[in-house]
Amino acid sequence: MIQNQLKTHGYCQFIPEIECVPGELKILHQEFDGLEHDPYAPAQVQRFRRYGNGIILPWDDQADIHWIPTVRDDQGARLSGYDQGGNNPEHPDIRYFHALSEAAKATDFLCDLVKKDFSHTFWSEADRRSPIYFGVHFVKLRSGSSSDLGISSPDCFHQDGEPFTFAHLMRRTKSTVGGTNYIGTVEARGLGLHEVPKEQVIAEFELSQFLESFVVHDPRVSHYVTPIRRKENEMDDGERCVILIDFSRMRQSI
Repeated sequence: MIQNQLKTHGYCQFIPEIECVPGELKILHQEFDGLEHDPYAPAQVQRFRRYGNGIILPWDDQADIHWIPTVRDDQGARLSGYDQGGNNPEHPDIRYFHALSEAAKATDFLCDLVKKDFSHTFWSEADRRSPIYFGVHFVKLRSGSSSDLGISSPDCFHQDGEPFTFAHLMRRTKSTVGGTNYIGTVEARGLGLHEVPKEQVIAEFELSQFLESFVVHDPRVSHYVTPIRRKENEMDDGERCVILIDFSRMRQSI
């Protein structure tokens, strides 16, 4: 169903058929609690992120995942590099984020989620003779007041560059408003929400419950998520925590 929807419409909303046991859910929530501030976000924007990457060998019947080793910066912090090429107008060069913890990467839930997402993708025969690269982002947006916006990057309709990107909601506080997802045509790429003609908006929806998800086939559509903010007269911060998983074919470069 998910693969058919992707081929037909370029996107699909779904809930993964996957279990997360309480002990592993605690590990993942602790990971989100400990996320470092996104070093590429404006100082006033409360966006937090860690990243991990790896490869899948598609000719292997098990389609096991293999995490790529991290690097260390001058202070000894473990980092993983993320490169969108020219697909993010805000960040055209490679970005290095704090790496996902080994504890998070070792959970059966996260490994199974990567493999489950991969099972919904589709590739040419040539693609399947190359390793598939995957990236895993843990992203948290937070808002401490109704005027304090938690903003994703880029803040416009965009394509990621990776053929497939999955988004899975892990938690969203009741004091949160915003975080509305839009799917647009390719022609909407680079435009702000109020610049896009109505006929170029394909879908509008909001992820509100644990593991509500969607996936886009990048060549077919663009997408955008609005900033979040804390509701008026609420005491708790607005917060939205999402796992993003993308897949790309690896190519030889000589």
